[in-house]
Amino acid sequence: MIFSQKMIRHPLENVLTVHFFSFLLKGKSVKIKSVFLFLISFLLVVPCFAQQEAEQLYVSKKNSHLLATAREKPVFLNSFTVWKLLRNGSREDVIELIANLKDKKINAISMIILDLEMADPGKNFYGDFAFKLGKEELPNPLEPILTPGNNPDSPVEYDFWDHLDWVIEKTDENGMYVVLHPAWGDWFTGSYNGKPNKYIIFNQENAYKYGYWVAERYKDAKNVIWMVGGDRSGVYGDLDYRSVYTAMAKGITDGLDSGLTKPLISFHPRKWAPNSSDWFHHEEWLTFNSIQDTPYDQVVSVPNDYRLTPVKPTWLCEGRYEGAITDWGVRYQAWQTVLSGGFGHTYGSDAWKFPKDWRKYLDLPGLRQMGYLYHAVREIWTDKQFLGRTPDQELIIGEQGETIGDGNTREDGDGGGAAASSITGGHSDRITAMRGNDRNWVMVYTAGGKDIHLDLTKLKGRLNAYWFNPRTGMWWVDGQESKAMRPFRKRIKTGKGDLVFDAPGDPKNENDWVLILKK
Repeated sequence: MIFSQKMIRHPLENVLTVHFFSFLLKGKSVKIKSVFLFLISFLLVVPCFAQQEAEQLYVSKKNSHLLATAREKPVFLNSFTVWKLLRNGSREDVIELIANLKDKKINAISMIILDLEMADPGKNFYGDFAFKLGKEELPNPLEPILTPGNNPDSPVEYDFWDHLDWVIEKTDENGMYVVLHPAWGDWFTGSYNGKPNKYIIFNQENAYKYGYWVAERYKDAKNVIWMVGGDRSGVYGDLDYRSVYTAMAKGITDGLDSGLTKPLISFHPRKWAPNSSDWFHHEEWLTFNSIQDTPYDQVVSVPNDYRLTPVKPTWLCEGRYEGAITDWGVRYQAWQTVLSGGFGHTYGSDAWKFPKDWRKYLDLPGLRQMGYLYHAVREIWTDKQFLGRTPDQELIIGEQGETIGDGNTREDGDGGGAAASSITGGHSDRITAMRGNDRNWVMVYTAGGKDIHLDLTKLKGRLNAYWFNPRTGMWWVDGQESKAMRPFRKRIKTGKGDLVFDAPGDPKNENDWVLILKK
C-alpha cells in the first residue's frame, strides 16, 4: 500500500450530501432528478474541488525568513497542537476538528506518529498499533504493521497507517498543513531530564531507516512539514543524542528524494534548553529553526535566530498552553513572536491530549484570538507587503517595556531552572515593532497598552493609522469598535519628527493593542 492510493470519502460526508440534494429535489421532475443523481454520483467518487488543497511550502526565495509556495505566495503558519490525535481521534473527530479550526483561521495541526506514552506503545482509536512490539513490549520502528486494503469499514483492512494516510489527505483537502513528528523525544533520550531508561529505542542506524521509510511513504504529500525530536534536548551532560536526531533527519531527506528542492525539516527542542539553532543551525538538513520557550525567554530567542547566518526561518513550535496561562499570555507570546520575525506560531492547550472532552478546548478565548492574529498579520496585507517585512525595534523611541515571568501563570508543573522558579506570575508591557522594507507601513504591538512613541524619520509617505483589538478582532475608531478597517487618523506625514500614539484605555495587564500605519 502506498500513500497515493485513491481517497475514500467518509460515509458521513456521503450521507449528508445525499440528504442535502434529496431536500432540494422534492417535487422536481424525474428528468431533473436524474441529472442531479448523476452529479451526486460524480461527487461521491471525485473529491470536492470547491475546497482548495494545500500547496507545498518552501523557504521563500524573496525573503529567507519566511515560508512560501513554489509560486512565491507567502504562508503564515498558524498551527494547533494535537499531539495525540492519531492515538485518540476517530475519522468523525478529525472531520469535526478540521471544520472548527478552519473557521478560526488555523491552517496547520501539530501531531505525532509514535507518541509520548512510553509505558504504553499505544493502540489508536480503532485498536491498531503502528509497530510490532519487540523486546520488553516496546515498539520496533523497523516493523510497521501493514495490512492489505484500506477500507475504513473493515477492521481487518484499516490499519494505523491507513488512518494516518487519511488524516493527511483530509487536512490537505482542506488547505491545512501537518507538522509531523515521526517519534517523540522520549524514544531518543529517555526521560524529560535525559536520564537513560529502557524506552530509548533509537540509534543512528534504525533512526535513519525509519526516517527513510516514513518519508518515502509520504513523499507525495504536499502538506507535510517534518520535525525530528520532540520536547527533548540534544545533549544531557555527557550524553549526546544529536547524531541520532541527525540520522533520522537525513533518512527523511533521502526518503523524500526531492532533488534540488530542500524539504522543510526542523528540530523540536525542549524549553529551558538550547533551541534548534544552537544544535543544528549549520546542518544541511535543517531548513528552518524551531523554538520552544516561555514568553520571557522567547522574546530573546526569536531575534537571536533572526540575526543568524545563513538566514533560516524561525518560529515558535511550542509555547505556553492556555489553561496554564491566560489568553492574554497566549496572545502576547504569539504577537511578540511574529513581530520579532517568526514565520508562524503554534497554539496549545490541553487539547494536545485529545481527550474525550476535547471539544471544550476549542471554545477557549485564546484559540479564537489566534484567528484574529492571522487576520491582522496576513489577510490585510498583499503578498508583496507580507514578503517585505522586517522587525525593527529602532522605530520605538524611549522605553520598550519588558516581558517577565511565565505569561501570567495559573499553574505550572513543568519545573524549570532557577530563573524560572524565581519569577512568580508573569506579565508584559513590551512594545514590539515591524515595518515594511519600503518603509510605507508599520505594525506595532503593545502588550500592556503603553503609549507608542514612533520615530517617523524611519518611515515614508503619508500613512493612515488604525487600532486593532487582538482580544476581539475588531477595529477601534471614534471611541468604539468597528468590524470594518477604518483609520482613526488619516494621512500622517512621515519622514521627519516623531509622534506618540495613545493606546485606548489605561496601561494595564491584558489591555493589549496593535497599531498599524499604512497607505
